[in-house]
Amino acid sequence: MRLDLSFGLTAGLALTVVLLPLWVPWVRSSRWIIWMVVLGVASAAGSVWLTVWHSDTRGVSTVGLLESVFGVLGLVCGIVCVLWARSRTSIGVVGAVFGIGLLLGINPAGGTFAENPWRFGFSLPVTVILLAVVTRWRKRWLDVIAVLALAGVSALNGGRSTSAILLLVALLVVWQSWGRPASSKLAAVRTLILFGMLAFGTYLSVQAAILEGALGESAQLRTELQLSTSGTLITGGRPEIGATLALMAESPAGFGGGAVPSMTDVLVAKSGMAAIGYDPNNGYVENYMFGSGFEVHSVIGDLWAWCGIPGLALAGVLLVFLVTRTAVLTTGRAASALLLFLGVKSIWNLLFAPLESALTVLVLAVALMAPLALQKRRTDE
Repeated sequence: MRLDLSFGLTAGLALTVVLLPLWVPWVRSSRWIIWMVVLGVASAAGSVWLTVWHSDTRGVSTVGLLESVFGVLGLVCGIVCVLWARSRTSIGVVGAVFGIGLLLGINPAGGTFAENPWRFGFSLPVTVILLAVVTRWRKRWLDVIAVLALAGVSALNGGRSTSAILLLVALLVVWQSWGRPASSKLAAVRTLILFGMLAFGTYLSVQAAILEGALGESAQLRTELQLSTSGTLITGGRPEIGATLALMAESPAGFGGGAVPSMTDVLVAKSGMAAIGYDPNNGYVENYMFGSGFEVHSVIGDLWAWCGIPGLALAGVLLVFLVTRTAVLTTGRAASALLLFLGVKSIWNLLFAPLESALTVLVLAVALMAPLALQKRRTDE
């Protein structure tokens, strides 16, 4: 999914094109998938249109435009392609093979990998592989042991968000052990409320543990600094939220994947970050966020900035899908630790991770959590 062949065209997208005759019938497998594909195509077109529209006031990066278009197409085409693969075998097999691909895709030469190999390299692949393997036995206690072990390793290596996500997954797995499966909308709503309460409780508990030094001195210092910056760990750790909201207020229609930010755009973003207590004059804003295009460290923000309203709509559909399917599967006592991890991780990524790094997990999460309605219809026929 991430191996770049040329100008953002990845090996994953090229493979989905080759396999097009096999997976294209699965576009109509559910209304969720249809909407994602339609909005994905509209988003790609929106990226081109917005880039041209803003070309009079901003520079144009052809590479940035191609990367945005290929990224969005890779997302929606990848989802349907992996959905087809899932129809041919089990969730565990697809997850394990995908995890092996993630493992092979680790770049040991990366600077962040050398800094913390587990957190910036092995954490995600090992988690996906292990949780995919334990799905074979369908034992909740085995899921819980695997998740807690992974949470412990992540905590020891300073992975604050990952350890919190895994703890939340463990709680949801345990919760499924009580009561009977339900399918009503009211039961799903109750599960959503429980999900929100558990998420908030996990957030507070992990924050308290970090401040007590449970995750090491480095994590404790980072947390204290972020809390002192804006008062909350979320905005302190992700100050790009301020920039995104300020840019949305200034230019609601978005900018285009190939648009090069103007000085006005940078100043607007900086003002939004300064409003939440973050000092934006440190080179990060100019070099990373707006060095060659718009990168606001959020899948939702990236899709909006690159593709405008269609991109924002696509992000909204993805978010509603993940929240809804997580609630439905949990209410029906059918959610394995793998599905819960992928769902919660992808919800987090939609809010707080750039599309480039979130793409692979998002593809796998949607494909494995989507209902196989088309397969059921074929069986009935």
